[in-house]
Amino acid sequence: MSAPQPPAADPASDLGAGPTEPTPPPGRPGRARRRRRRLLWAVVGVVLLWLVGCAALLAEGVRDASHGASDVQEAKNELSASDVVSRSATAPLRAAARAFDDAGGYLHSPVLAPLDILPVIGRQLRSVQDLASASAQVATIGIGAVGQAHGILHAPHATGPERVQALRRLAALASSVDGRLLRIDTGPSQALVSPLAAKHATFLHDLDQVEGRLQHASSVAGTLAGILQGPKTYLLLMANNAEMRAGSGDYLEVGALTTDDGELHLSDPEPTVAIPVPAGEVNATGDLEARWGWIHPGQDWRNLGFTPQFDVNAALAARMWEAETGQHVDGALAVDVEALHQFLEATGPVTLPDGSTVSADNVVQLLVHDQYEGLSDILSAQQDAIEAAREESLGSLAKATLDALQDESLDLTTLSNAMTSATQGRHLLAWSADPTAEKAWVSGGVAGELEPDSAMAAVINRGGNKLDQYLGVSTSLTMTTHGKRTEGVLTVDLANRTPPGQSQFIAGPYPGLGTVYGEYVGVLAVNLPGYASAPRIDGSPPLDALGAEGPTWLVATNVDVKEGATERFVIRFTVPLPHGSLAVVPTARLDPVQWHYRGRTHSDASAFTLSY
Repeated sequence: MSAPQPPAADPASDLGAGPTEPTPPPGRPGRARRRRRRLLWAVVGVVLLWLVGCAALLAEGVRDASHGASDVQEAKNELSASDVVSRSATAPLRAAARAFDDAGGYLHSPVLAPLDILPVIGRQLRSVQDLASASAQVATIGIGAVGQAHGILHAPHATGPERVQALRRLAALASSVDGRLLRIDTGPSQALVSPLAAKHATFLHDLDQVEGRLQHASSVAGTLAGILQGPKTYLLLMANNAEMRAGSGDYLEVGALTTDDGELHLSDPEPTVAIPVPAGEVNATGDLEARWGWIHPGQDWRNLGFTPQFDVNAALAARMWEAETGQHVDGALAVDVEALHQFLEATGPVTLPDGSTVSADNVVQLLVHDQYEGLSDILSAQQDAIEAAREESLGSLAKATLDALQDESLDLTTLSNAMTSATQGRHLLAWSADPTAEKAWVSGGVAGELEPDSAMAAVINRGGNKLDQYLGVSTSLTMTTHGKRTEGVLTVDLANRTPPGQSQFIAGPYPGLGTVYGEYVGVLAVNLPGYASAPRIDGSPPLDALGAEGPTWLVATNVDVKEGATERFVIRFTVPLPHGSLAVVPTARLDPVQWHYRGRTHSDASAFTLSY
């Protein structure tokens, strides 16, 4: 019996066969898997640490950028003319620049560099980086501009040529700064996440506003330099707020203000009642003629202010002056009692030729009250002498104040505050026959024009007295939206607080009007946005005017408020919009009109906006 044979080898299995792989020892596959897991977790850990680092850097960058934005807002609140003079805005601007630089350092860290290549996240990061960089540039430019403006304003300005040169340097500085801001790269603005898109839009809006103001500042400073360089002649209309018109006091005196090589000279002011224009020689046109032609504003200077459009009033006044005197004028300025009060705050007391002293403390009381004590409307030689002395005192005060304003020793911060306050309240108005100069006055906010969304509640004195200092005016506005339209109701309350014992010149009665002591007769003139429906007054009283006044609606009716009495008027109108705003224009009253709206009270001592 033979032994068993091993199985025969498969020839095919031997063909091309290489060395046999060794069999791994038991347990090796588990260790490899653990190594791979450890490597994976290590990578995940590094990524997590990188993400944490990115988040920390972004958080620090955003925090510093937020601090910078707060500092910029503080600087914006301290960038009036007086703040530039005192350089009070410099500290918050420096803090903003440091904060934005710190933010830029965090946001441009190499740790964040890999995010730049990502299509969505990278765009957001680049936008934040560029906004921080742009903000830092704006703050740095602002610091330099404030410093340069401060230097210009504090340079010698004792002579006329020095004043002209200072204005030209300010105009050039504003233009230069505007050019630098225009070249700033604000980064990507498309495909941003909603919060970042809002921040970017706000930054662009604020930057546009700054650029617009700089362009305005350059235009105004350059125009002022040209006017002061002269020779130019401007009418100076002097208004008294004791007898109000719409948006100004009554123009009771007028003089010619000439400029030459930076110097100002004022002719002897004349009472407007003494220089009436012959009937038919100068006629109003347009809306002024249509609404107020019945009071002949081209003949009587005291009727010019029935419209608050100073660009219309001043142009007519220039024609009246030329018709009466033969002298051509290049423009007109209007100042009232409050403007003189503000200027005397800057100049200090002035001494008149009669030895009397007038200061910011007593000028308002003098001009609206004390100069009229003892005066009546009964003509006599004694009365004429008193009136002549009063007129001489007013002319001397205007000249003395003008001379004091040209003194180099003026405190520029106080003067800047005075000019700002006078301009904001319509106490200082300017018009030019030159379109370029007029554009500068519009840009500077002193042109006194109306806009399509303007609103005003004015009371015009027609009683021949000085009772506006005792007439309280307040309004209450409601705006109720119904679908695509809004119903407006404006309630105007008048309160006559005339005290006893006033002179006839102050409290009346004016001869021939049939009034009694302390009786206020006049016109309530309300302007509303031109896109509203025709306004109507409850009770349908007789109207003095209804229709277009420039780009606004005008409705006007008689008022008669006895001493100690009150009267109420309710005006209704409709706006064909569910949302919008009204821009309330100052009336220039010494006791500003109070507007009550949605639980808040606003004073028309300066312009403000009411949104609905």
